[in-house]
Amino acid sequence: MAVDPKARCVVACLGEQADGYEGDALDPLLDRARFACPELVSVGADSGFAAERVWRGLERRGLVAYIPPQPAMLPAGEPTSDAQRQAMAARARCKSERGIWAHKQRMADAEGVIGELKNRHGLDRVRSRGTPLFHLQLLLACTAINCKRLADHVPESATGIAAAPPAAAVDLQPAAAARTAARAADHDTPASPLATRPHTWSYIVCLN
Repeated sequence: MAVDPKARCVVACLGEQADGYEGDALDPLLDRARFACPELVSVGADSGFAAERVWRGLERRGLVAYIPPQPAMLPAGEPTSDAQRQAMAARARCKSERGIWAHKQRMADAEGVIGELKNRHGLDRVRSRGTPLFHLQLLLACTAINCKRLADHVPESATGIAAAPPAAAVDLQPAAAARTAARAADHDTPASPLATRPHTWSYIVCLN
């Protein structure tokens, strides 16, 4: 899961089996994340992604890696191999001011999104057999997360229909809501707030 720390939206995801090495998922995740965020300059992840080839791969991509090494990767004294030197450098980066910020953002944003997906969007278990179908489930759940995140930014960035005045936006409410309001008027009962809500959302999802 790759999450943009500014908008807190999911910019890339990858459904895979729960075995193997986590760091192998980083390359395809970064390719997808850079498609959505070309200005990407750094990556933060937990120590499960730590490896010499991961740090070197991020360096070749021109990205700063805030991925702390595991304790067994660090030397007891002076480093004697390239892998140990990479681990020492990674620990120094993670202990810097920017590295501490990256750690806090990862815990709040990426881990928060994973918890929200599990607790509120059905990712506590796989609903279909096979990795491709699980990835489809993950895409739909991440789309739901992003719709909620983007809705939070509507008042400051909406244009066109989304920013229409309430009187005009009422015309956009679904026919079912209009019928509910009409029935409430016939029976002299107040309409439900949901029936007269001025904003209507329409989503078109492309899983290409």
